[in-house]
Amino acid sequence: MASTAPADQYQPSSGAPVAAPPASDSSPSANLGKDEVAWFFVEQYYTTLSKTPEKLHLFYGKRSQFVYGQEGQSANVSVGRQTIQDRIKDLDYQNCKVRVSNVDSQASFENIVIQVIGETSTKDGNSKKFVQTFVLAQQPSGYFVLNDILRYIDEEPEEEPNVQADEQAAGLEVDAPVPAEEEKGAEHTEEQPPKDEPSSLDAEVIDKKLEEVSAAPEETTCARAC
Repeated sequence: MASTAPADQYQPSSGAPVAAPPASDSSPSANLGKDEVAWFFVEQYYTTLSKTPEKLHLFYGKRSQFVYGQEGQSANVSVGRQTIQDRIKDLDYQNCKVRVSNVDSQASFENIVIQVIGETSTKDGNSKKFVQTFVLAQQPSGYFVLNDILRYIDEEPEEEPNVQADEQAAGLEVDAPVPAEEEKGAEHTEEQPPKDEPSSLDAEVIDKKLEEVSAAPEETTCARAC
């Protein structure tokens, strides 16, 4: 590829970021694959966003398109480097840090499609998850961002478990139902008085009682005769 840059591509010699390493026949970057270019771009783009966000618009060109907004909201398209610069200012990337969790890239003819998933955090502690998709277009000096779609993801609050309800449910003890037959049998058993155990028999006491009974009629007869 030629070493000259078009008018809408930032010159790397001035110290600002470029969308991808400039390629020339004598440069090792000329042999970079598209996946390597994608990784190089992601690292350089988000480093610039964190440290010098005022230079972020230099990744774009005159034909670039930029869209950003919250998930589910309609958003307008900004076209051109100057317009994109104004939109980036609205995002207020000062003192912003980015944590990238996933990067996917694909070659699309001469272009490169990149999707990034990550999270931004500001100095006041606010964090936002985002999904950003880039299309890098090839130029004689390397690549620039032709298309950029940024969406912040709505995070649903995590439902806290109802600890109080669980504790109340755990504290309640429910008696198991008793079958009708067993219940009647239990009532019948409770109504019956306990039976006395039979006492041991005394032989002498029994003999004495028998003698008293046999002697009683004789005394009665004698009394009548007298």
